Amino acid sequence: IFVLEISFLVWWLAYLGAWTVFRHGYVWRGVVMAAVALLVNTYYAPNPVTGFLVTFCIVALLLLAWANLITNRQRWRTFRITFSQDIGFDFMRTGLLYTITIITFAFVAPSLGRNAWFHRVLAPINQRWEETTQEFNRLYEGLNRQERLVATGFGRTLSLGGARNVTDRAVFQVQTAKGRYWRAVTFDEFNGRQWTNNAEIEVEFEADGTIPVIEWSQRKPLTQTVTLLASTGGVVLAAPDVQQSSLPILGSFMPVLGAEGETEASAEVSNELTYILARTVLEVGDSYTVVSNLTDITERALREATVDYPLAISTPYLQLPDDFSPRIVNLAGEVAGSADDSVYDRVKRVERFLRGYAYDEAIEAPGEDQDPLEYFLFEIQRGYCDYYASAMATMLRSLGIPARTVSGYAEGLYDEETGIFVITERDAHTWVEVYFPAYGWIEFEPTAGESVLERPSGADLPEPSSIPGAPDEFDDFNDPLIDQDFGGIQDLPPEFLDGGIFDTTFRPSTQWIVVTVLLTLAALVGGWWLMRRRVWQGPDGFVLEPPVLVYERLIGWAQRLRLATQTGLTPYERSAILTQELPVGAPFIQRITDIYVQFRFAPRAIQGGESDGELESNWRQLRPVLLRAWLERRLRRGDEPRKPH
Repeated sequence: IFVLEISFLVWWLAYLGAWTVFRHGYVWRGVVMAAVALLVNTYYAPNPVTGFLVTFCIVALLLLAWANLITNRQRWRTFRITFSQDIGFDFMRTGLLYTITIITFAFVAPSLGRNAWFHRVLAPINQRWEETTQEFNRLYEGLNRQERLVATGFGRTLSLGGARNVTDRAVFQVQTAKGRYWRAVTFDEFNGRQWTNNAEIEVEFEADGTIPVIEWSQRKPLTQTVTLLASTGGVVLAAPDVQQSSLPILGSFMPVLGAEGETEASAEVSNELTYILARTVLEVGDSYTVVSNLTDITERALREATVDYPLAISTPYLQLPDDFSPRIVNLAGEVAGSADDSVYDRVKRVERFLRGYAYDEAIEAPGEDQDPLEYFLFEIQRGYCDYYASAMATMLRSLGIPARTVSGYAEGLYDEETGIFVITERDAHTWVEVYFPAYGWIEFEPTAGESVLERPSGADLPEPSSIPGAPDEFDDFNDPLIDQDFGGIQDLPPEFLDGGIFDTTFRPSTQWIVVTVLLTLAALVGGWWLMRRRVWQGPDGFVLEPPVLVYERLIGWAQRLRLATQTGLTPYERSAILTQELPVGAPFIQRITDIYVQFRFAPRAIQGGESDGELESNWRQLRPVLLRAWLERRLRRGDEPRKPH
């Protein structure tokens, strides 16, 4: 039923689109209906279908160009404006180039503000603008003006408010092998409207000193060189978890249990770095190097992780306000599924659920009497990263899963030539980290505006005994394999020989073969139809005046017969030449010319419908004469002996 309904919807959209375009000339109506359907499918499609969208945009813009040409041709004929009959080819060629340019720019433009090369090109202009702004501010210090809000500073609190006010101004760049998040601060306590970092342990470290971090499993060191392009308020930005810095820093720590996930009674409590400030003033253009212990974990490891949360983790990271919304608790239970499933699977369900909410940076702030999370989840159902992350962290906490929000920056734009990530104000971001015993804090991305975090599955390779036909075990593992009798290929199981791993024959998909054949046939039929219209009917359009249409057909045949092709000839002069060459069709040629001249030049032009029947009758009798003359000329040309070179 679903396939039938979709097929009917597609047919109906195509029918209405064709009707509005070819019957009434309303091109935009036909295009918009199909565009809405395609955009909805593009947004919700499980697999990328951007190619269909690009193809549709090209065809739609070409259709608009063609419709504009037809409208202008009708207007030119109405006002007796002469134009070339071959204008269609030139017009559509230019339209195609314009279309490709527009679509290319549409895909490239959003990322220009985050492109490192683009920033280098604009650097002199930006510098001059900053100097001009500073000079203006110096001359008019007394003016009361609104301060510019920026997203380059992070403190110990994060409030859920209204619209974000960020720009594409570059903040810093990072030279490193890989990156996903540049952490600034983690939050543990939530009071219903605001997150807070309650780290009370502060320790100073000298430059290049080693920072004691917990040795979580499945981590790899990552070196990063950060160069500031704007002020960051002294916050040291880096991938988690920082274990060394070239700057002297002040670190804020929270207590956390050891990496092996021991019980609270037997474990030794360690501290975790949650916020870093530089102990020196960081100026624009300064660089520093940090080494982080970056997670490199698999999905399998996360699914098999235990749930033995130490008290140092469960106490701060399961905290919720006393009046926390029961609606959100119920929603979390419905979305996460059975408590018997792994923590990782339940977390991923909540993440996928929240990514279904619309991303919107221009939302209004919730009222004083409104719960911000209920406002996001149940009322407006749209928002930005602060709301996504807050909703996910609190929903997981209500399920007994330790989680926290983290603020910093998303990865930014990577320049492959220089190996540098360029991060702008717009990349300021908040995400979620979930605690897994022995593996530490693992990042998750609930925000719809960001790409999904992809991790390796970690699935084990099949054991030797799982190979069909192989023995369960060898008598002596040290025996040379060459002494084993495996037989020949003919002794292999059928599943290996019939489409198995030894089947290297390329078999293209049947669907692709059918699609290719249908597209080829459609191209051939379309080409034949266009040629037929050009040969038999002349120029096309929505509605053409019959005198002009029939006369243009006549002139088109004259050009194919190489008659009356001189420029500057009047209609009657062309008619005389054609009549002399085609005496059989003389009366029809003369009458068609008379009607055309009267329509174009007479004080009282022929009105539509007055001579349609006569024109059609004359053309119907003249067309076989023209075709016969054309064939005779073609045959005569083929019989002519070739001149020797």
